[in-house]
Amino acid sequence: MPDRLHVLTTIYQSERADRATTLTVSLATIGVATTYLIGTIAFYDKLDLLGWAMSLLPFPLLCTAAFHSQLLTLAAVRARSILTLEHALLAATDPDQSHPLDPSHIGATATERTTNIHTAGTPHRFAMLIAYGGAGIIPLAYTVLMLTKAAHHLSGWVAVPAAFYLILLIPITFAWRDSAAKLNFHATTNSNPATST
Repeated sequence: MPDRLHVLTTIYQSERADRATTLTVSLATIGVATTYLIGTIAFYDKLDLLGWAMSLLPFPLLCTAAFHSQLLTLAAVRARSILTLEHALLAATDPDQSHPLDPSHIGATATERTTNIHTAGTPHRFAMLIAYGGAGIIPLAYTVLMLTKAAHHLSGWVAVPAAFYLILLIPITFAWRDSAAKLNFHATTNSNPATST
């Protein structure tokens, strides 16, 4: 049992470290996208110098949105793994201890209960909806804005990049939807401590 507990603890610590790295990469990605967005908008009145190439400006933002959906999925997978390991570690503790631990109020379980969009309180849930909604609306609005401006140079040909971006948005939208669904631990497992109330 001690060897098994040691292995579980090692994997648990590794998963926590990997999840922290994922969060860091996610924040860096948001920073890059925000910088790109502000940088191009700041020179909005000079973008006509790019001519038809202006229609290419939304592409990096859509790539960032697609990449961020993968980071969200990775975060959900890591969270599920951490919660499973945490449940196993708590189950391995002495059941006769004088102060039994409530798994719903410690570790990653407590974090998920308060920060997961499916289990958080109403104010936090609204805040997360604003964040996730903004992550979807901003690239879409930026794409429409740039294509509208590029239409002066492309005329009817603006339909080509518009169709291209629409095709890209379909899998990106489904990827985000799938990523958000993976965060719903109620739907994925009934034995996970994160589902305890």
